[in-house]
Order: sequence, then C-alpha cells, then structure tokens
Amino acid sequence: MGNRRVRTLWCDLNGLSHGRYIPEHRIDEATHHAITTLVMGIDGVIQPVDGYSGDVGYPDMNATAIPATRRPGWEADTDVAVASLTFAESPVAICPRNALVRAVDAWRAIGFEPHLGYELEFYVFTADADSPGGWRVASGPAHRVYGTGPFSDPTGLLITYYDLVEEMDLGLEGVMAEFSPGQMEINLRYGPALDATDRAFVCREMVREVAAGRGYRASFMGRPDAMTVGSGLHVNLSVAPSGGGPNAYFDTSDPHGLSDLARQSIAGLIEHHDAIAGWSAPLVNSYKRLRPGLIAGYWANWGLDNRSSTYRVPGERGGATRIENRLPCGTANPYLAAAAMLNAALLGVVGEAACPEPQAGDGDSEPNTDRHTPHTLAEALDALEGDTAMADAMGSELLRAHLALRRYELSRWEAAGETWDPESIAAWELDAYLPYY
Repeated sequence: MGNRRVRTLWCDLNGLSHGRYIPEHRIDEATHHAITTLVMGIDGVIQPVDGYSGDVGYPDMNATAIPATRRPGWEADTDVAVASLTFAESPVAICPRNALVRAVDAWRAIGFEPHLGYELEFYVFTADADSPGGWRVASGPAHRVYGTGPFSDPTGLLITYYDLVEEMDLGLEGVMAEFSPGQMEINLRYGPALDATDRAFVCREMVREVAAGRGYRASFMGRPDAMTVGSGLHVNLSVAPSGGGPNAYFDTSDPHGLSDLARQSIAGLIEHHDAIAGWSAPLVNSYKRLRPGLIAGYWANWGLDNRSSTYRVPGERGGATRIENRLPCGTANPYLAAAAMLNAALLGVVGEAACPEPQAGDGDSEPNTDRHTPHTLAEALDALEGDTAMADAMGSELLRAHLALRRYELSRWEAAGETWDPESIAAWELDAYLPYY
C-alpha cells in the first residue's frame, strides 16, 4: 500500500508528460486517452499522421500503471507511476517507451542486458519583466561549476532536489551547480535501461514542477541564453550478459580496458551520429547548443575521458566501464534518446564495425574528424530519414510520426519569420519552449 492517490505518467513524442490522477485501489485498471495525443505538436495541434488522427476517429488507447515504477511523488498524498500504452491489446508502435522496450529486446536477443545512467542538466530562472521571455537565470553571487551552497544556488532548490530524489527513490548520486550561472545538474544511479529511463523521465517532471511551485522556472532548453553553455541529457551505457555476469564493455587484455563489444558499440554510435541527433535533439533551439567550442557532442568522435569528444569513455574500468553520450539535448525525449543510442550501438556490434582512433587533446581546436552533428533541425531530420538502418531499428511507424512532429515544429519556427543565428536566442524560442521545457 502507498498513498491514497496515484498520478500516472506517460511520455509523448515531444518528451512531454500526460496521465491521470486515479484512486490507489484502481491502480491495476487501465485509463483511456485519445491516441491522437501522441501526434499533437507542443502547441496542441494534431498532426495528420495516418492511423493516429482523424482518419481513425480519435480512438482510445489504454494506459496501465507499471507496478515496478510506482513510488512516492512530490505532491502531497500522491504516488507516481509510469504507464505503458497499448491499443487493441498491442503495444502502441509510436509510444516512445515502447521504442525503448524494442531496443532493449534487440540487445537481449544477442544475449545482453543494457544498463543506463543519466545526468540531467538544466537552468533555474527567476521572474524578471525586463528580461527576454520575462525570466532571467537565478544566479548566485559567486557561482562556480561543481558549486554547492547558497553562493552557487540562491534558490535553495539544490537541497530540495536532493531530498526529493532520495525520498522518491529515483537513484540519487548527487546534485550540484553546473558550469554556467543558474545551471544545475542531477546525477541518477545506473540501472537496467527501462528502469533508469523511467526514473529520469519522472525526475525531469519533478524538477520543473517543484521549481514552479516556488515561483521559479526550471528549464531543460538546450541553450536558453546565448551567453551560456547549453544543457544536455548525458546518457551513459554499458551492457552485461543477460544471465548475469561482469560488465561486457571491460576487457583486461585491451590496452585501454575496452572489449571488442565496447569498441563496436562506439563505432556504431559514430557511424549513426547524424541520425542520433535527429532522434535526441528535437527542437530548433537544440542546434544552438550543438556547436563547436561548447563541448556538447558536436563532433562524430570518441575519446578516453575526453570531454571534447561526443562519445566519452570515462576513466573508471571494471564494472564502471561505460560510454557516455554527450550529444542529447536537455529537451530530448529520454526514451527516444536512449532507444537511438542502444540501436546505433547494436548496429555497430552486429556489423562488427571498426572503431576509429580516440580523440587526443582538445577536440574543439583540433578535432580528429570532419564529421559533426547537423547544424539545424532541418538538416538533422533529413539525415535521420536517410539513415535506413537506424530507421528500421527504431521502427517505420515511429519514424513517420516523429518526422511529422519535428517538421511541424520546424514549420512553426519558419512561420515566425525569425532569422537563424546560432549565436543568439530568438524571443520566439523562449516564448515557445520555456513553458514546456
């Protein structure tokens, strides 16, 4: 038994949450939601995606709470639980969580269980009528990266987030101030891919709502201010044998302690770098973070504990051996970003792809490759659509819906008549994204 009220949550293709408050005694019963919700733009406009819009009469899909995801929430007397989505007794093909289920199953089919760990970066803003969008970063008088205490966090939210993440059993590793004034980070414990991603999804919702409840605004926008570095959703990956056993990315016989499986995974990520951007940098604003010089996942390369590379292998070995993907935008749908990473890595393994040499030194001033992320959302979507191997891995139905929504998002930007400038943040971006991300 838990709290008397349960808040179910599920993730749409924009990375936004939906759900319902239900009585605790009805936790095992499905709730019903129009399937068209999955093909709605951020602004609520339903996109004409065949099979999911008016052509099928806006039918109901079922959302059923997953018992293992239930935990205390941040609202009084309320638990939270992630819900699975089905339609006609089958998993909804375009549901982001179901995409991750398929990616996990693909790894299991070759005998491995993927594990993920998340680092969530975000900014906290305070109301200011004279600032663009009506908000300015809530900066302390002596902000510093890895800062703690009131000089780095005048809002007191870091301690609040610490306590809530711990109370909710979201797998707290730590909280701290990040690089730029007003920027924070929450690190969550490693775990099986679905569990870890569910926790990251719930944590992000909590962060925004708790800040709003105190009169602040927490934003995961990739780059909300041109004078700052951006916020990413760093995804760390390792795999282990499905039946149990040691980290399969570690190999004591390799000079760098990396197994062939790890190197093939890295090669797959680099090979499908452009498509990964299209799946995990979903907004016009995302591409103002993915720039050279911002150590944010721009170059299609990897490195040994080198933050100027996109796919970084941190220095720990043994059970902690992992690949950190620094490309995803803070606004990324965590399920789609994870599914894209798992599928790209698996394509490298199945294809026995050859891993290039790691980046040495400063990868921003002297990158070891000329390949990089697309420079705009439009370029990323073209690259995503052109990567047929990744399209097949993610699923054709999902690809169709994802492209429709992302291109609709692009059309909103184009209709606003803003000029693309990667080094400035347009008022439209703040107005369109700050309320949701």
